[in-house]
Amino acid sequence: MKKNTNVWIGIILSIIIGVIIIYSIEYNKSFLQISIAYLVFILPVIFLSSFKSKFLSFALALTTILTAYFLYKFSYFDSVIGVILAIITGGALNYYRVSKAKVFKK
Repeated sequence: MKKNTNVWIGIILSIIIGVIIIYSIEYNKSFLQISIAYLVFILPVIFLSSFKSKFLSFALALTTILTAYFLYKFSYFDSVIGVILAIITGGALNYYRVSKAKVFKK
């Protein structure tokens, strides 16, 4: 049952991502802004559960807030699409692929 659910979730996520990309192309959204926002946010979203320290959580929150401010200040509204894509794909990768590994001891 779990494997079948994972397949359906993957299909639904791919449809959502496809719709977002088609929307971006049809309404002439900036590919550069989308790409930069996606690349900036994909790794923090993937490894969000790996942040164990307060400092890394603070750094991620501060970076997110400052990035959102600068995107709004300079009217880079197309970057929101890249952030949404990063949250969808990074969240799925985090949930289904990133697992905790045990550290080797000597």
